[in-house]
Amino acid sequence: MLLAALAEAGVDARDAVMIGDTSFDMEMARAAGITGFGVGWGYHAPEALTASGAAFVAADFRDLGQAVARWAS
Repeated sequence: MLLAALAEAGVDARDAVMIGDTSFDMEMARAAGITGFGVGWGYHAPEALTASGAAFVAADFRDLGQAVARWAS
């Protein structure tokens, strides 16, 4: 699914970030070569997100915004 989205948007995996709340999201990002950011307020615990390959797990929305800004710079 992510590879199709990248192709449709004309974006390389290294220029994309996947934000998700499950270990499945992080595994999908990793399989597509995309940086995965987890959110700690979703379905799976932060530890599960990290174990599944999340580069970062945000504690709240502000934390997520700051992480994306750092990643994009």
